[in-house]
Amino acid sequence: MDPVIGATKGSAHNVTFPGWNAAVTPRRRVKACNGPMRRLSALLLCLLLASPLLAGPAPAQDAPPFPNSRFETLDGIRVHVRQWPAAAGGRGCPVLLLHGLGGSTFSFRELAPALAAAGHPVWALDLPAYGYSARVPFPRTAGGALGPWLQAQAPGPWCLLGHSMGTRVVAELAQRPAFARSVVYIAGNPILSPRELRSRERFRSPRFRRFVAGLVESRYLGHPERIADLIERAYNREPRPEEVRGYLAPLQRPGTALAILTGYSAQWPPPADAARLDRVPTLVVWGEDDRWVKPEVARRLRGELPSARWAIIAGAGHAPMETHPDETARAVIAQFSAVDPREAQAAR
Repeated sequence: MDPVIGATKGSAHNVTFPGWNAAVTPRRRVKACNGPMRRLSALLLCLLLASPLLAGPAPAQDAPPFPNSRFETLDGIRVHVRQWPAAAGGRGCPVLLLHGLGGSTFSFRELAPALAAAGHPVWALDLPAYGYSARVPFPRTAGGALGPWLQAQAPGPWCLLGHSMGTRVVAELAQRPAFARSVVYIAGNPILSPRELRSRERFRSPRFRRFVAGLVESRYLGHPERIADLIERAYNREPRPEEVRGYLAPLQRPGTALAILTGYSAQWPPPADAARLDRVPTLVVWGEDDRWVKPEVARRLRGELPSARWAIIAGAGHAPMETHPDETARAVIAQFSAVDPREAQAAR
């Protein structure tokens, strides 16, 4: 049975959520956290919804961390960019990949090459405060900074994909007129709820941000085994050592925790307009056993974007593009390769 559970012909957005009417039973027992660790884990879960518009000290100038790395200046900020050229003869839409909380271009190490092999030129970047980009904010919203830069890379329209927190930036870009050809949201709702909007207010206090940043650094960033525990919860399986290293190395850069937390008090774009987003061809990819984001968040998104197609990845957690790369790639490639029915109708 194909683990990609999508919409069937004639019912493009009728989808079930297997096992989500009851608590998900993990396939293996993950180590339980003590009281303070649970509270900190809850904070990190809240930060999955945080803004990528960040502040903090800038890192030193580094050598490119990957063979296809380069550093570019976007709105005056040094940003780590990776590019995968399309396979010979490829004519697919240009693709932008945007990571989630604690992630980086490393999160797309499987998906990006698969998209390039399918004929799409692919760009991924580390948002400020993440990966190998500067720990300083864009002077305007992330979408405002990325829009002109993307148009200089390829004329578009673009195919956009965001994971978790990255869905918020994708939504900002997708609302630009004629900018997005197709959109994929993985394990994230780009439309903030009123409760999520209110939760940001506490992070306006510099003292509170410094306290929590110090707590994260002392309890997590100096303890690889605890980072591994968090990754295990996201993956729904035990991470391999190279996966832990791939996440831990950029997280241990000076000023990262404070920069991420400061995102709550930085400039935010206006709340996403669900009606405008629903006019863009959209696929939502969700892990069947995602224990980071509650099923209610997915159900709310289904109501807000009624035209979206869905693919539920069986057995996957919060990062299906990493733990189930083949199934995720098939769903994403099908979405980005499909002809928009509205375009097909206009061409007749």
